[in-house]
Amino acid sequence: MILVECYPDTYLVKVMGFPRKSVAHEGGKGNVIKKLKNEKKQSIGIIDEDPYSPDPRDIANYFEKDSGAGIRLLQRGNDKRKQLVVITPYLESWLLNRAKVNGIKPETYNLPSDPEQLHRIPRIDKNRNFQEFIKQLVSQDEGIKILKKWLRGAIS
Repeated sequence: MILVECYPDTYLVKVMGFPRKSVAHEGGKGNVIKKLKNEKKQSIGIIDEDPYSPDPRDIANYFEKDSGAGIRLLQRGNDKRKQLVVITPYLESWLLNRAKVNGIKPETYNLPSDPEQLHRIPRIDKNRNFQEFIKQLVSQDEGIKILKKWLRGAIS
């Protein structure tokens, strides 16, 4: 199971080729970590680092296994079947940074280049321009390929 914080995460995972039934929208960092802790089967969560909000206590039970392209892969110390991807600093900023690395301009998709403005768009996962932007990123970004590899490894 892939546990995610928000709808844009859900859409990103779907575009990477994971079936919708393998993704659970948990509605927040704390909820992802709590659900991951209680999962019986091999699972992975995706959360934002979100440096301006406190970390859930249970995150102290995870250690860094790998990192690259602005994301970190953590593993639960007492249960190797449970892993966590931390996006730095948060999804919208990471997506815009990955776009910049790849020469993809969000303005081409009528999207703001400011992560806070991008974050403020309600249910952006339903926005056709955002969907096309994500598809373009998924098709060419190495950071997203790393994320996809980690997700595949964690749930297979």
